[in-house]
Amino acid sequence: MSILLRSLSLLVGITLAVPAFGNCLTANETKQGVLLTREVPFLSVFYKPDGPGLTEQKLVERNRSLQPVSAVYLHPLLVEKRVGPNGTHELKYANAIALDDLPQKRNWQSDTTLFINGKKSVSGTTFIRFDGLGEETIASCSYKVWAINSRLELTELPPIIFEQYYSPELRLVLRSVRLGPSGQPLSEVRFDRFQIGWGN
Repeated sequence: MSILLRSLSLLVGITLAVPAFGNCLTANETKQGVLLTREVPFLSVFYKPDGPGLTEQKLVERNRSLQPVSAVYLHPLLVEKRVGPNGTHELKYANAIALDDLPQKRNWQSDTTLFINGKKSVSGTTFIRFDGLGEETIASCSYKVWAINSRLELTELPPIIFEQYYSPELRLVLRSVRLGPSGQPLSEVRFDRFQIGWGN
């Protein structure tokens, strides 16, 4: 996989979760920010609400070292910018961000342009589709979720597709699955534990 495609996968992939043990996360607690950790391979992510979206700070284990990555989401289902070891990747959307009523509208799409380190790279389209309602259970915690299919198609690049399970109450994606072009699962992100706030 090319460096550009790997970076785009990180840019688009939303990796959020809820506690694997202990008390269940509440909407009020998420407003303070949530630190989520996966032990193997190590991944630690801090999410904090920022208006209708989120900010993200995370440490990812690569080549036996921890690498910091930060990101800004216009909506928990839609990343705008990610800054990491490979520089800054930013997606600009032509349409207004209207995702809170996906169960009614079923679909959202927008012309999308990728900028790498401030320079225009390629253009294409983002598609977000509501696939139904369900529940996502992690340990003893169960939440109502929307099943979402997110697809980014950029010129001359393979599509980047994620299946996401989004809690509108918590405004977090509870599970994220990377899919191949024919819909086969390639990878999945789940977390082992959480903390409310930073370093509590």
